[in-house]
Amino acid sequence: MNEIFSEKVVTSRRTYYFDVKETREGAKYLGIGELTQVGSELERHRVMVFEESLELFLEGLDKAVDFILDSQAVEDGDESRGEDGGPVADKREVMRALKRIERKVDQMREHFR
Repeated sequence: MNEIFSEKVVTSRRTYYFDVKETREGAKYLGIGELTQVGSELERHRVMVFEESLELFLEGLDKAVDFILDSQAVEDGDESRGEDGGPVADKREVMRALKRIERKVDQMREHFR
């Protein structure tokens, strides 16, 4: 398998990997990986989405993002608390981040059409 694209996203507790690979037969697939520090151990999780399933995967991702946007209960200017008890971004920041994700999903969808 040949890696043709890779993007690494580092957050405070997790690292995400978005890898596009190509099989010997020329089929492309997306590998989404997560690396999480749990105590002194590292946990790894990976999902592979093959080209023929990408449209359905993106539809599911769209629905999940829409659900987050629709159920956002944080009032403008209010802060919520994250897993560690610290403040997380307000609604405007979350909406901007999710809109960026939607644009990227749309770009991926167009690329594979």
